[in-house]
Amino acid sequence: MIKARSTALFLSLLVAASPFVACNNNADQNNNAQRSSGGNAQDAGPDTGIPSSGGSGLDESQAPPASPVDSGVMAAVVDSGVAVEDPNQRAGRPPAPPPRPEMNSAARDAYRQGLSAAQTGNLAGARDAFDRALSSDPRAFAAAYNAGIIAERQGQDPQADSYYQRALTIQPDYELAVVARSRLLIRQRRVGEAVQLAGAIATRYPGNFLVRAEYARLLVTAERYDEAVNEARQILRIDERNVAAKIAVAEAFRARGRLDNALQIIDDVINGSDPNHPNNGPGANDARAHYLRALLRIEVNRDVPGAIQSFTRSVELDPQYAEAHNNLGVYLLQAGNAPQAVEHLRAATALAPSWAKAHLNLGDALRAMHQYDEATTSLQRAQTLDPSMVEVHYNFGRLHGEQAREIPSQGIDNLNRKIALLQQSQQAFDRFRNALGPQFTNHPRAADVTAQVERLTALIARTQTVLQREQRRAARAGGAGGADAGASSGASGANAGASAGSAGGDAGR
Repeated sequence: MIKARSTALFLSLLVAASPFVACNNNADQNNNAQRSSGGNAQDAGPDTGIPSSGGSGLDESQAPPASPVDSGVMAAVVDSGVAVEDPNQRAGRPPAPPPRPEMNSAARDAYRQGLSAAQTGNLAGARDAFDRALSSDPRAFAAAYNAGIIAERQGQDPQADSYYQRALTIQPDYELAVVARSRLLIRQRRVGEAVQLAGAIATRYPGNFLVRAEYARLLVTAERYDEAVNEARQILRIDERNVAAKIAVAEAFRARGRLDNALQIIDDVINGSDPNHPNNGPGANDARAHYLRALLRIEVNRDVPGAIQSFTRSVELDPQYAEAHNNLGVYLLQAGNAPQAVEHLRAATALAPSWAKAHLNLGDALRAMHQYDEATTSLQRAQTLDPSMVEVHYNFGRLHGEQAREIPSQGIDNLNRKIALLQQSQQAFDRFRNALGPQFTNHPRAADVTAQVERLTALIARTQTVLQREQRRAARAGGAGGADAGASSGASGANAGASAGSAGGDAGR
């Protein structure tokens, strides 16, 4: 039986916690930011750790996008037992991917209800509907994939991984599940597992170029650059316009420091060959291409406005692109636009609730907005998700220092609170330095941290002198009784300061 494949439609997942109603590295590269921003962590693409995969929203169709070499005709076996020749094999191309089962009517109804619930931000209802679709039809691989997407949005990564594996058990070459599960594994620093997953499927189904291109990108993440380029070039020998393969080559060049070559590839992918008609290339509407262009614009020319423009285009094309939202927020903050930075970083944390770096950056943007309580919550969340992340100590140091500066330098209670925050700031910077150990000397923030600690030491001493003067003045004004009251107040304030310093130490540890 000959089966035609349809092109998938993608429905943007509207997350209730996200501020966007319309609008996915890795060991993310620390942003050696200027003093205007804190310990930001931009996603530097697959060569640094978390693969940035767009198209991470719900799949509205059982059939994903056709492979670039898919003729739309699947190989089949007639009743006589004689195989119908696959036109791909006759043309020297890999065999077409296997057919994909359609859902039965009951599952389809539940599936549509899941899509509708997701569109309104009802994640629990959407997940329940996708589970019902799977119960009605165990072959409903797209329902399993979408349930995984919902579980990720709910911050339930183990359950999401289970759903993705179920989707791949039903349809082993399902590229959306390959990308989603690989991205999840990378965020969990399980790079080898992600490469093994995509590599096994790419080898088994060589006609699925989307999986093979993802495998090439993951090879870049694993620093296996020659293999990545070889895999991508094998695709390009058959389909010279394959955007995903060209992006993989550009990422490999970028990882090797060939930044100009990488940028040239991406510009050609987006613009095409006609210089008079830019933005007319095969990747003009590819979110990943614009994302990579943004990174390269920073690295080649330090073009922050150009990077912001490209990141913005990336999230316009794929509102579910968590990494693009994160990086856009980082550079908006550098450019002095903290309110918009907060919006995009909130979107990133909503789309990837278990991604520590996004919470770190959101905390820094909230600090810039003087929203200190929310900033503290975000930084604590980042530290809970990744206790090994040293940048959080630096950001806590900046946060407590700025809080202290806003407290008036008069009044016993104010001065006690100010000293406590200054001490917390100093302790956080010390933790940052100690966590890095011998590496601190060559760290880009070494000079800043050293200067901050020296400044804080002097400022604490001056503030303590002012506090002692205020306490003596209060004692003289109140006589003997006032002296007792002042001493009591000072002791109470000191105890409060010690308590606050302890809490800050726990948060930064």
